[in-house]
Parts: sequence; C-alpha cells; structure tokens
Amino acid sequence: MPTFVLTPLQVWELRELTRTAPGRVACRALMVLWRAEGLTTLEIGQRLECHRDTVSLWLARYQTQGLPGLQDEPRSGRPPQLDAATQQRAAAALAQPPPEDDQPSACWTLPRLRTFLSGATPSFSLATLRHTLHTLGFRWRRPRLWAHKEDPETYEKQLLVELARQQTEPTHARSVTAAPGTPPAVHFLYADASDHHLLAVLRAMWMRRGQQVRVQTPPQNGRWTLCGGLNVHTGAFHWQAYFKAITGSFLMFLEHLLEVYPEGELLVVVDNASYHTSKATVAWLKQHPRVLLLYLPARRPDLNPVEAVWRALKDAVSANRSFANLLALGQFIRAHFAALTPSQVLAQAGVRKDFSEAT
Repeated sequence: MPTFVLTPLQVWELRELTRTAPGRVACRALMVLWRAEGLTTLEIGQRLECHRDTVSLWLARYQTQGLPGLQDEPRSGRPPQLDAATQQRAAAALAQPPPEDDQPSACWTLPRLRTFLSGATPSFSLATLRHTLHTLGFRWRRPRLWAHKEDPETYEKQLLVELARQQTEPTHARSVTAAPGTPPAVHFLYADASDHHLLAVLRAMWMRRGQQVRVQTPPQNGRWTLCGGLNVHTGAFHWQAYFKAITGSFLMFLEHLLEVYPEGELLVVVDNASYHTSKATVAWLKQHPRVLLLYLPARRPDLNPVEAVWRALKDAVSANRSFANLLALGQFIRAHFAALTPSQVLAQAGVRKDFSEAT
C-alpha cells in the first residue's frame, strides 16, 4: 500500500481523534498517522499488537470515508435473553400468587420467578430479570391492606355526611339567616384521634450509599393520644392531648368543642371506634343535645380528612426523630399546630383548596 499523504488539517484532526476518541478509535487514527510517516502495515500491527490485515482494513476505510470511516458502525447488540414470550409469561405470573408446590410461597421473588421461567438451569441473571420487570412497568413495593368486608350502610352514611356538609356551607347558611353577621346555627366538623409516640416514625431520607443513617430509640417508649376536630368551612383545627384513647378522653374533647363553639349545634363526623359508640358516649350525647355524631362507613379512614392532618404532623415532627420524654414531644406538636394557618390545614386535609383567609 502506498504511503499516505495527509494535509495539515487531516493531521490535526487525526491527532485530536487520538486524544479524545475511545481507545479503539484512537488506535485506528494512529494507524493512519504512522502510515503517513512511512511505517509499513506489518510494523504498525506489531506496535498495536494486531494483524496487518486489520491495519489495511482501517486504512482503506479512511481512504474511502475519511474520519467517519474510523468510527464503529451501528451494531444490533447482544440479543435479549428474555424473549417476548418469556416476558409475557413473567407478566402473567406476577398477576397471580406463586403456585402451591412442595414449598408454597406467599409472594414472588426474583430467584423464584427465574426458576419458574427457566427451570433449574437459568439462562439469565437476576439483574437481567430485574431490569426486564422494570421495563414491563413492575416495581418492588409494599402492598396495601384492604378490608374484604364492606359496611352495608356505606352509601347511606356517605350520603348523610355529604348532605350535612352541604347544608352547613357558609353560602347556604347566609341564605337562611335572617340577620347578616349572625353566627351559623350549625357547625360541621370532622374529628379523629391518633397516637403519637416517643419512638421515631421511619421515613425515607437522603443518605450516602453504604452508610445507613441510624435513628436513636428513646429510653422508654411513650405516647400522646391527640383528639382533633377540623371545621372544613373555616379551616379551624382544634386539638387536645390525652394519655389514652378512651371514652373519657373523647368526651372531654367534645366538651372542649362545646367551649370553642358556645352557640349553635355541632355536627361531628367520626369513625366507628368503640369509644365513639360506647354506652357512656350515648348517655353523654343524650345530656348534650347540641352535639350530634355522624358516623363514617366502617374501615374507611380515607373519608376522614383529619387523617391527612395527622400524617402531615408525623412527617413534620416524628419523621426519623425520637424524643426523650413526653414533654419534649408535646412542645414540638404544639409548635407545629401554632405555625399552621387555616388555609394550610385545609390544604393538608385535601379539602377546599380555593379557601382564602380574611385579611
């Protein structure tokens, strides 16, 4: 093969390629530069530890295509180890629990699924299977508990609560009030109770890889039982802390609401906890006709917006943070609620996002 004659621009381009391109492409540029300097293909092959025919191939590519000829051509790549039929079998298998064989299992794992798809001698790795499942739209996550038995009065209870809520809307109340500025005759609130412990609530957080953050546990666990009531029309959130979630605590909270609302009736929406339906509670309600309890469907905490307020409280106060005593925990809880405005409470609860506070 005759000696190459390169222009100064071509020499500069080839030298830049040797500096910036991947190793195999840089070697091909060196082949051209050394050939232009007068080295034979045999000498170039000895320097780069390759066959002289390989050198001749890339020199010919450069002569016909220039710099693009030294780049790798598109390749199809390694064929997938899990073909379309195997991927469909994997998707169908994950839609059902594992088969009950000699060793029944409650859920699928990667090793179990690989054995199911390929038998005792798998032809693909667990990493490949995991990547394939991600491509198919599957994720490794915790399931959610679901109550099989539904409340037979679900529709009636939801309808009653919704009608009561609509009847107590401020616009509706003003339309039936004789004198403007008169306090509403009925106050509508959602109420709920929640335990808040000294032990931290573990939440996902940023941490360096391989260095798992450790959250210290308290010397002895303890808790506050918080009773809270949300007025969805005004955004006012009323809460009290007690030592236990018992009937006595709930009745004390109702008496607190009567003090907060000295006029008008109170419609309080609650769940079906035992202290909401106990004989003592029924007797107290008979003695206080201003308070009427409306019950949500059983096993439907998602219908109570106060649940979202409790979640926000735990995220802000107890997420990855333990407390040494109940006094410190109570101070953080009080500071959290003191900083909340009515609009922020309603936003946390997911109701009345168009609410605007009076200025």
